[in-house]
Amino acid sequence: MQNPSEQDHPGSWSPDPAPRRTPPVSYAVEVAEGALRLRIQVGTKSIPIAITPEQAGELGTALVGACVLHAEGRAPAPGPILRSDLPVIGWRTGVIREHALAVLLLDILGGPEIALQFQPAVAISCGRSLLETGKTLQTSTR
Repeated sequence: MQNPSEQDHPGSWSPDPAPRRTPPVSYAVEVAEGALRLRIQVGTKSIPIAITPEQAGELGTALVGACVLHAEGRAPAPGPILRSDLPVIGWRTGVIREHALAVLLLDILGGPEIALQFQPAVAISCGRSLLETGKTLQTSTR
């Protein structure tokens, strides 16, 4: 909507107030005194919150799920986001030589990258299982 000129409505127009600025927010999961905690920084205020490993996992899953839902443009029902399917849009494999582990890097819709480490036998088993699942899906969709 255009601002009316003072000529049209003398003395009735005033500019919009300055937009409200929200304080910068940041967060981190950290270890302090051998325990996990979530630190939320809002402006100059720092709020440390003790969390369990299970809560850290739930938080991580919920945050990645929220990222995916946003990237897909889906509007979930109001309430907590507990988990979401994680659409893989790319992948890479590699090796951590000093630990003799196979690594599978998954690029997830919305930007997250998840790195999974496998013992060699588990990597082989996982690869075979994915191959068989892919073959089954491929033949069932023809």
